[in-house]
Amino acid sequence: MTEVIGVRFKKVGKVYYFDPCGIQVKNEMPVIVETARGLEYGEVAMVNSKVEDDKIIQPLKKLVRIATPADT
Repeated sequence: MTEVIGVRFKKVGKVYYFDPCGIQVKNEMPVIVETARGLEYGEVAMVNSKVEDDKIIQPLKKLVRIATPADT
């Protein structure tokens, strides 16, 4: 089992898993995450949870930090 958070980039978009890097998050918290297209702004849709390894596409991208008002 691996600890992940779920992040959504659009209000009704798909939820993507990210490595929380030890940071505890809350639902709807704005975050900056590492994606294939670089750093992106998203919203937490699933708080820190353990997920079965076979449900995760590796390598898991990382949560960079909690977003600030300057990021919006």
